This record gives sequence, structure tokens and C-alpha cells, in this order.
Amino acid sequence: MIWVTWRQHRSQAVAGLAILCVVALVAIVVGTWMRASFRADGIPACLARSGGADCPAAITSFVHTFDQGVGIIVNLPLVALPGLFGIVVGAPLLGRELERGTWRLAWSQTVPRTRWLVTKLGLVTGGLVVFGVAVTALMTWFRQPLDQVTSLLQPGPLFGAEGPALTASLLCAFGLAVLAGLLARNVIVALVAAYIAWEIPSTVVVLLNGPIHFPAPATMRIPCGAGSGCAAARVGSVPPVTGHLGDFVLGITRGGGELIVSYLPASRFWTLQLIDSGLYLAIAVTALGTAVWLLHRRTA
Repeated sequence: MIWVTWRQHRSQAVAGLAILCVVALVAIVVGTWMRASFRADGIPACLARSGGADCPAAITSFVHTFDQGVGIIVNLPLVALPGLFGIVVGAPLLGRELERGTWRLAWSQTVPRTRWLVTKLGLVTGGLVVFGVAVTALMTWFRQPLDQVTSLLQPGPLFGAEGPALTASLLCAFGLAVLAGLLARNVIVALVAAYIAWEIPSTVVVLLNGPIHFPAPATMRIPCGAGSGCAAARVGSVPPVTGHLGDFVLGITRGGGELIVSYLPASRFWTLQLIDSGLYLAIAVTALGTAVWLLHRRTA
């Protein structure tokens, strides 16, 4: 089964390795440039001296260049990479066998069909986990200077790039594609159906991390004494009005001689990552479990 699995999925393995090499090359080139600029701008010394309060202009310029500018070259592909790659790997796993009729040979050998599927799922899933962890490690290294001056809780694809959510999203897309291939019995139909299905939990995750904010944002009240600078406080100030780099400020209200700040604490990153990953993995396990259950009972 190991040899058969390799023969059937080696092109996808090579494609995954090629994607990983491209991501690594771009991340290393841009990341090395980013680190040189980070040191040249004197930001490490400023962070050590005042937590960024003495160099807001330098930090803002650095973030604008590498987070909102050239960094898009690395960040933008992460929007669709987990879904597309997981679906391309998953849809043919059963869909190709059923579409071409080769299941009659594959499932009539000494290896029972359920064991055939479970073995293939185990090997392919292991490869996807390695791929997802490698991409996450590359992005974590790439963004290390930016993570010192920005928040990991920014909405969008960047939130999932440095934790288990990216790998979990990849497995979710894979599971949905395997099930779609079994039900549709056509690879192209399975690709389209699985991508549409994957967009549903992806949208839910974006809503939870964005407009809905689950868990609810924290609130901080800051007294506005003489010379406190409350009048100049704003959502995107550097460092944040909470006084802690890494917090993501959502809104500021002035009233009663104080600022009422709504924000996401930096410490909440792993809580949100686990919530998102749990949602993706629950869907992946359900889809793959359903595929195994159906295959055990259906032959044609």
C-alpha cells in the first residue's frame, strides 16, 4: 500500500515540494532584507529602551514597507493556498478511482477497501501535516521582526500563518475533497464542490476573528490626566494605547475624563488559534470519517 500510495500521489508530493521551495526562496530573500532594515532603522534598540515609544515613525515606516508593501508577495498566496492544495490532493483520491472505474480492481485485491482507504488517508494526511508545518515554520521565521512591532491578531490570512490553523485548514480542505470525490464520482465536480464547501468554515473563521470577535474583546479604561496625551490617542497609534506592543486595538471612546479602549490582548493569540483549528479539524474528521463509513458500505 505504501508503494501504491506513492505511485498515485507522487506528482502531488513533487508539486508540494516545489511550492514549499518557492515559498522558502521568497521568504528568505525578503526576510533577510527585512532583518537588515530592522537593524538599520535602530528598532531593536528602541524597543529595548522604550518599548517603541521613542520611534513611532520608524516603526510605522518599517511596517508599511514590509507588512503592507513588499510583504504582500509572501502573504497574499496564503489566502487560498491551504484550500487549493488540500483539495487538489484530496479530490482524486477516491474521485479518480470511481470516475475511471479502476475501483473494481483496486478494491478486489487482498487488501479490503476500508483498509485501503485508511492506509492511504494516513499516509497522505501525514504528508499534508509535514507540508503545513513547514509552511508555518517558514512564515514564523519570515515575520519574526514584524511580530515584534505589530499584532499577531490582525484579521486576514496572516493570523493563520503562524499557528496550527494553517495546517488544520489544509486538512479540512483535504477531508472535504475526499468526501466530495466519493459522492460526485468525478474529479472536476469534486474540486469545485469541495472548494465551495471549504469557503464556509473559512468565512466563519474570518467572522469570528473579525466582526464577531469570539471571545469578546477586552476593555481598558485609561484616565486622562494633564499631559497624558489622550487627545492624540488613536486606534493605529504606535505603540498601542494599551501600552503593550502586540495588542490589537479595535476602538477608542472618550468620555468622563477617560479613554475606554476595546482591544484584543496579545495573549489571546493561542486561544483563537485553537478555536479556529478545532473548527477546521472537526470538519476534517467528520468528512473523512463519513468517507470511510460510506466506502465500507458502497461498491458502485
